[in-house]
Amino acid sequence: MKRRKRAGKTTLVRGGSPYPPRTKCRACDSAAGTETRRAQSGSRLPGLLMAAVLTLLLAGCEGPQPKVDMKGWIKDLVFPPSTSEQVIAVQSPQADRRREALQTIVEDKKARQVPSVVKLYCLVARTDTDPMVRSAAVGGLAVLEGEEVVPTLCNVLETDKDPYVRADAAAALARHDDPAALEALIDAVASDGNTDVRIAAAEGLRQFRDKRAAAALAKAVAYDDVAVARNAWLGLRYMTGQDLPRQTEAWDQFLASAEDPFADYGDPPPVPKGESQRPHFTRGITDFVRSLFEKDPLEKELE
Repeated sequence: MKRRKRAGKTTLVRGGSPYPPRTKCRACDSAAGTETRRAQSGSRLPGLLMAAVLTLLLAGCEGPQPKVDMKGWIKDLVFPPSTSEQVIAVQSPQADRRREALQTIVEDKKARQVPSVVKLYCLVARTDTDPMVRSAAVGGLAVLEGEEVVPTLCNVLETDKDPYVRADAAAALARHDDPAALEALIDAVASDGNTDVRIAAAEGLRQFRDKRAAAALAKAVAYDDVAVARNAWLGLRYMTGQDLPRQTEAWDQFLASAEDPFADYGDPPPVPKGESQRPHFTRGITDFVRSLFEKDPLEKELE
């Protein structure tokens, strides 16, 4: 049997297989190469994504963007600015920079004792145009001491246009054992137009072991706003340790008759599970339709 070679191909002349010998397929080579390149690029993908995200954050996607001082950014990261530099940054035209500076300054215990720092926080809480910056200043006043601190917080709670700043002011006033702070919280829980502010005031009143605070919460138990009424009830349970229903008369009687209503302060009883906290199953379409016209379980529990 003879073999004939033609341009790299070998065929059998007689009695042999008409098919050429098996050779390496170019398509297989291409596919294998593609898989190899994919594996190599996949190992670099996380790094490329991180680099792309960082580039977009620094340079922006489109439109004119402010230049980023990379040297200054790295310097601030490795060597954080001193407290005095942070005080200067409170005058920055960038609201985020002012907010970050206020949050950093108050962490310095020595800075808390400086009267000028306290006055700075009071000024920013009253006058800054950005609500997040005012909120940061109010949060700092929660741990600062000074003659202007409580009056400033009372003013913010009463006059600030942003409800979240007022809620922060209510929480900050709860940190100060001051008669003016107590009166401001009593007024807020009764008359503020925002539910979140009234809830913050109700939660703040529980920090005062004072019958005036307890009486204000007992009155708030009967409010139509269920969220405010429930937080007032929880506050009374925290202050007195008593397991009384959500009725103003029951709490008023207890406060009037108890020699020391705050003897069990900070030790509230377990909250009972009412109808709204139990699994509720309807028997059929009749019960479902009837439930559409009944009172909400939370409203029933407040009666």
